[in-house]
Amino acid sequence: MQTPAGWQFAMRLETLTDGVAKDVLIARQLVLLLREGGEVLALQGSCPHQFARLAQGSIVKGWIECPHHRARFRLSDGICGSGWKLPPLKRYATKLHEGVVLLPDPLVPLP
Repeated sequence: MQTPAGWQFAMRLETLTDGVAKDVLIARQLVLLLREGGEVLALQGSCPHQFARLAQGSIVKGWIECPHHRARFRLSDGICGSGWKLPPLKRYATKLHEGVVLLPDPLVPLP
């Protein structure tokens, strides 16, 4: 497979199950990948509080919960839920190409 210019391989789409988060290391950054219906989301993979791996947390009704201290982040925009004053999770563009999930190259967060 020829990767389109400006994109890099992250994971095969078939390895993502709806509602189950997985993480991948890209350019020394942990990125959380999540499939929700036909959409693939890519977010910062570690909690900004104490850097727990968010893929090990729970996903409930559009939120992911940190496995260590239960901080919650909205999947649609990375915003931290009530009870915590943490920065939003970085979000990344995704592209599906020939059964593969691609991330920007270089890995730059969405504005």
